[in-house]
Amino acid sequence: MQYEVAVRQASTPSPDRSWPTAPLALLAIVLGAIVAWQIRDWSSYLDVSSRWLPVLTAGAGHHSEAEGTLTPPPAIVANAVPNFVGITLLAAHATMASLLLAVVASRRWAARRITALLVFAATSAVLSASVTIPLAGLTVGNAIAPGNTMSAAITVLQYSFVLSLLAAVTLHLRRSP
Repeated sequence: MQYEVAVRQASTPSPDRSWPTAPLALLAIVLGAIVAWQIRDWSSYLDVSSRWLPVLTAGAGHHSEAEGTLTPPPAIVANAVPNFVGITLLAAHATMASLLLAVVASRRWAARRITALLVFAATSAVLSASVTIPLAGLTVGNAIAPGNTMSAAITVLQYSFVLSLLAAVTLHLRRSP
């Protein structure tokens, strides 16, 4: 008895349908740096000095705050470079996910190339701006006011749209014959 084995070659992606991942990862890092820059820029107080508190009452500390008082952010926030790098790396992961969702949205909902570029840029900008809001609370705590968080998100939206559109146009021109 002979068995025939059908060998199917992996199909190569068409240039119009595939985007290289290295430029998307680089764009995610740049957008993450913008998110970190805006979060640190709009934070109202990041000067954390080690203060000596003589006696902490029961329930006092970082996680339980008195009504109407501001809890100081963690001590790492005072060190600008490690804090900026940490926020950038955390935001880069979130913006990479938003960029992948933007690629899927542009492939799914846009039939023409110009429309696909605009859908990619708009989707990635909206998702990157929406990532800014929870990251601000997660990384610097209440050192940033809710209004300042929205201002940071709006600025991230503007920068993300322009950079995503430039990246999409560059990738499109590079992939064209």
